[in-house]
Amino acid sequence: MGCAMKAAVFAIGLAVSAIGLPASATTAIFSFSGGPFSGSGVFTVAPNVSPADPNPLCGTAGNNPCRSDPPGAYAITGVTGTFSDSHLGISNAAITGLIPINPANERDPVFDPLVPTSLSFIDYGPPAGSLTYNNLFFPAGSPIDCAYPFSGTFLDVFGVAFTVAGGYTVDLWGDGAEPGVGLTYGVGEPTARAYSATNSTASTPPPLFRNLRRGPCSW
Repeated sequence: MGCAMKAAVFAIGLAVSAIGLPASATTAIFSFSGGPFSGSGVFTVAPNVSPADPNPLCGTAGNNPCRSDPPGAYAITGVTGTFSDSHLGISNAAITGLIPINPANERDPVFDPLVPTSLSFIDYGPPAGSLTYNNLFFPAGSPIDCAYPFSGTFLDVFGVAFTVAGGYTVDLWGDGAEPGVGLTYGVGEPTARAYSATNSTASTPPPLFRNLRRGPCSW
């Protein structure tokens, strides 16, 4: 499974407080701001239990090798907070819940064994398209888990998906440490009007904030 660009290029700051998570359910505070987007809230996270590969025939002749989620991942099990998107007129709308994962087979014609089994899709349109998510959190930094060469963000390139009051869906992801840029993140709001994103530049972030520019993986 190859990694393509998530259709957004903009800059944003993301802060997360979640160092040294225990081996039990706990919380991670997050906030982000940049372009038309801003938000803040709390993730509830717990040690991840990888779901089975969605292909029941994986590992057998003629089928893909069996995949699993990366080691060291925590599962995001809940989220609360607020979200704003000035392009859509959303202002401090309540984050109403996490979108549960729906593990799916890879859609790219070239199989990528690094892709987590928690891979899920948000399909939207017209025009037809999709965003990916897996609701995984990496307190020690994301690994390389698709054919994309950067890592190290609290979220990986698939990211987390949640709902917002008013019927909106938000996808927040990490791109890892890009050369010359640093740790980068992305956020988008796919609706029936497709994908809401913009180009902009965030101000110099305080400690724990990083510039955000791109999201690499979509299918």
